[in-house]
Amino acid sequence: MRTRICPFCKEDIHSQALVCRYCTRDLPPPAQQIRKQTSYYWLAAITAAGIIVSGAAFLASEFLRERKNWLTEPPRRPKPQNPPD
Repeated sequence: MRTRICPFCKEDIHSQALVCRYCTRDLPPPAQQIRKQTSYYWLAAITAAGIIVSGAAFLASEFLRERKNWLTEPPRRPKPQNPPD
C-alpha cells in the first residue's frame, strides 16, 4: 500500500486519501493526480523491436551468404560403387 505524509500532522496516510484520518483536515490532491507521470515503456518496446529486427537481419544475411556458397560449389557426384564379385 502506498502512503504519503499528511502536511499538517505528519502522519502516514493512504496516498489517495482526501481527508487525514488523524487530524481530519482536507488534504491537497495527491501529486500523481496533479501531473501525469511519464511512462518509458515505449523506450523498452523500441529497444526490443530493434534487437529483434537486427537479429532477423543478421540471420537473413548469414542465410543468403550460405546460399551463395551452395550455388557456387560444383555439384558433387556420387562415387561409383564397385559391383560385387
